[in-house]
Amino acid sequence: MANSEGSMTNHEGSMTNHGGSMNGADGEIHTMDGVPTWMALAGVVLIIVVSHVMVMRSSNLPSSGKYRNFNLLAWRPLRALLGNSAFPLMAQSLSILLFFLIVSAGLFGSQRTNIAPVLTWTWWWILLIFMITGFGTAFCTICPWEGITSLVTSLSLRSRVKKLGFEKAWPRFARNLFPALILFIVLTWFELGYDITRSPSMTAVMAMVMVSMAVLCGLVFEKRAFCRYACLVGRISGLYALFSPMELRPRSTDVCRTCDSKACYHGTGTHTACPTGIFPAALTENVNCTLCTECVRSCPSDNLDIRLRPPATDLMHKTRFRWDEATLAIILLALTSFHGVTMTPSWYRVNDILRVELSLGPKMVFTLLMTLMIIAPVLLLWVTACIARVMVPNGAVPAGKILRAFAYAVIPVALFYHLAHNSMHFFMEAQNVLPLLSDPFGRGWDLFGTAGRHYGPLLSLQVIWFIQLGMIVVGHVYGVVIAARIARRLHPDAAQARRSLIPLLVTMVLYSAFSVWLVAQPMKMRSGM
Repeated sequence: MANSEGSMTNHEGSMTNHGGSMNGADGEIHTMDGVPTWMALAGVVLIIVVSHVMVMRSSNLPSSGKYRNFNLLAWRPLRALLGNSAFPLMAQSLSILLFFLIVSAGLFGSQRTNIAPVLTWTWWWILLIFMITGFGTAFCTICPWEGITSLVTSLSLRSRVKKLGFEKAWPRFARNLFPALILFIVLTWFELGYDITRSPSMTAVMAMVMVSMAVLCGLVFEKRAFCRYACLVGRISGLYALFSPMELRPRSTDVCRTCDSKACYHGTGTHTACPTGIFPAALTENVNCTLCTECVRSCPSDNLDIRLRPPATDLMHKTRFRWDEATLAIILLALTSFHGVTMTPSWYRVNDILRVELSLGPKMVFTLLMTLMIIAPVLLLWVTACIARVMVPNGAVPAGKILRAFAYAVIPVALFYHLAHNSMHFFMEAQNVLPLLSDPFGRGWDLFGTAGRHYGPLLSLQVIWFIQLGMIVVGHVYGVVIAARIARRLHPDAAQARRSLIPLLVTMVLYSAFSVWLVAQPMKMRSGM
């Protein structure tokens, strides 16, 4: 990293300043140039070509559900570490300390120079998506909200067995992902509508709201109902983890079948039952598993493994399609794109036009546009499903089922656009944490000799452009392959499957092209997604 005179190093004139009131100490919005037009067009052409090739190959699908995997717990030191009853607190201790640093800095530090927004939005929120892609729900393993909840309810530094609170059942009507979906929409509205990513105090308040909800649910409801049904971070992680190359699975279902204690599900005197209420012996996908490893410690037969596997394995072999998961997948696609849209010059132009033409306030305009951004993909995919139904008149598959099933194909599209979007922010802004490490509260400290210094981006803008386009193409490829497999499950006849796939393929090409358009726009730099 090289020192520079300004707050961020210019790369061949790639940065421009636009007068505004939403950035840093100089009161300006720093905008980074998007992918050049020729690269964007090349990316769209590649997406179309790849889609055509994948459709032509879609009939060559393996029928076996088996796949290669590698057991990480075959390495004895790792198994011994996870088997230690103190492992959860060891894993969560750093994140808990960082949580208290963020809260204390946000509430009691300077509101102009502060580490809280950078740690939260530029590091945690951005790296969270990269962590999910590689390690599934591993963040849940180190989650500070769950760690603090366990300390409160167990009154112990080692045991997670609940000693304080009640064991009320979570409401039956809410035993799905819709509570997390609603919370996701509400917090997105606050995050973007009130520009929380730039406010230390509001970042701290949001952190406290999340931990308060987790602790309250932990005290009132059985197990970790908040983690299973309401935590937006955990449920988004779980949905994206269908793509992850990491899984927790039983080594032998026969061993589980003959086990008398079922300790992984019921718990023991020293170990809790699965906190999300899963029966690990029947675990076949990653959505609800938080990788807390309680089942690994409680299993008397040492029969649970953490494995590496091919990416997107759960999606490739998906046979059960749920409305709550499908809805979250579509809304996740919509709001991920919405984050990008709000950082483009087009967003400000449309806002100005609507405020003038409709005589509406900024919050009302923001709410209106956010609502439209949510509804548009839902309607688009519904129309796509209806067209697919018409194109296979003898298939006898209703449009609702087609929509519910094909929604899973957009998960990698959303995930890899998410990665592409976050790559720009992380590689261009992550270095901003270095001077703040020396002065986290903005009190004029210089603990490590980095305060007041300025550092250049981690990667050049040209490299980031290639990374962004590459990620969008990869996400599209996986989406097409998954869609082809889903089509074959809905329509055993290969010709019918290909016909039903055509409208979805067109929709996916359009959406991926929209993602390319987004990364080609000048992007406002900020402290997060």
